[in-house]
Amino acid sequence: MKPVKAYQTSDGTLFETEVQASRHEEFLKHSDVIEQFLDSDLNTYRSGPQRVIAKNSIINWQLWNAKNAE
Repeated sequence: MKPVKAYQTSDGTLFETEVQASRHEEFLKHSDVIEQFLDSDLNTYRSGPQRVIAKNSIINWQLWNAKNAE
């Protein structure tokens, strides 16, 4: 048996890396507005894998922007 390192988000989900946990936390914080945008006419990627890519891009942008804001 060996100890393992994990990151737990505010909703109780466990992740192997801090990056994965940060992305999930960011989605939790902004999920309502992200989902509203993804359902809007401004988003042309409303279903399937493209929607997931769009969602991940928004979350990654939020993380990048928070880290690099002046």
